[in-house]
Amino acid sequence: MYKVNNGYEPKFSTSEFISFLNFFESKMPVQDSLYENEKLFQRFFARKIESDWLTINFNTNKKQIAPHMDMVYSEEDKDYIIKANYKLSEYDRSIINTYFMDNGMSKFDNFKGTAAKIREIIGEYLSDQTKRKIDQTIEIDDDTLMIGKYLTAEIVKNIWNSYINMQIEYHKWPKQCKDIDKYLFEIDLAKIIGLKSMKKELLDFYKVISRRIAILYQQDKNLKISNCSSGYLARANYELLINDYQEIFEIAFGKYKSSLDIDLESLTFKESHEIDGVYMFDEDPSIKTTTSQIGNDNIKKLVRILDKSIQNN
Repeated sequence: MYKVNNGYEPKFSTSEFISFLNFFESKMPVQDSLYENEKLFQRFFARKIESDWLTINFNTNKKQIAPHMDMVYSEEDKDYIIKANYKLSEYDRSIINTYFMDNGMSKFDNFKGTAAKIREIIGEYLSDQTKRKIDQTIEIDDDTLMIGKYLTAEIVKNIWNSYINMQIEYHKWPKQCKDIDKYLFEIDLAKIIGLKSMKKELLDFYKVISRRIAILYQQDKNLKISNCSSGYLARANYELLINDYQEIFEIAFGKYKSSLDIDLESLTFKESHEIDGVYMFDEDPSIKTTTSQIGNDNIKKLVRILDKSIQNN
């Protein structure tokens, strides 16, 4: 969880963990240690499946096992790799001992501050490791790049709509002029009425982000991206994606604005926001959620417009 939430690769080898365990024990005593790599994690997974990752399907009354991490053998590394999957979430944090230490629920005074000390040791161990980056050298095929373009066009549309709605609210933009094709790419109305144009910024954003999404999708065909904090890996993918483009993303998806959920396993794009006139501090805010299939006709049209505008600039 620390690695995922702090921008490191969301995985480690069992040998790497043993190295960390030795480092950890030099800083803090551990009650139960096992130094046989494979056996250590087989025991861990068995315990988690029995107590935390087992659910009951109420329709069939059958048990379902859904691990929140995966253990796979890597021929390249000649080692087992532990990887976060998309089920790893706030739930997992809430059921480990450090959560209860954090919340002052421990019966033992000497546990107070232990959670912070544990994270400090983890941070010290990882401090010389490089953070996760998008590998720009990866070759992507045309179909994969097109998925990236479809998704980025959806994001561009949401950013444009949020920006224009904000300008309308400030009485700086005519409310009938929302169409992105007509009022950004055909005539660029902002320049005419004396506002800053978003055209160059959005085209650059489209080029970069579409390729980033395509690279991530090439590496993970079940790719999920979300700006919600509950699902750790999907959120980490979002943070990786928006690097250097935080400000433009936040026009639509900043704090108290829309939520973004991309699911490339089901090929869906989901955007949720509070309905106008209902505020985040209301007891029961009304949320509007729009779910669209990736690559619908409207988005295909916008992709053609964006690609043509890039060629002409």
